[in-house]
Amino acid sequence: MSKENIPPHFVLSKSKEVIFYLGKGSVELDNELQAWMQEFPSDYKGMLIKSACLFNKLKEDSR
Repeated sequence: MSKENIPPHFVLSKSKEVIFYLGKGSVELDNELQAWMQEFPSDYKGMLIKSACLFNKLKEDSR
């Protein structure tokens, strides 16, 4: 899977987490999350967020 197929996301390097944004109408699929995480180091964890406001706030605070 290429990075262009991955939904909007940002990386928290310090805590080794990748935060993905899925809109409210999106379906959470563990298989998809696992596929997206293959693009990142194996010790990183993935999290899904459906709130655009929360996603943008966390992204802004992570900079």
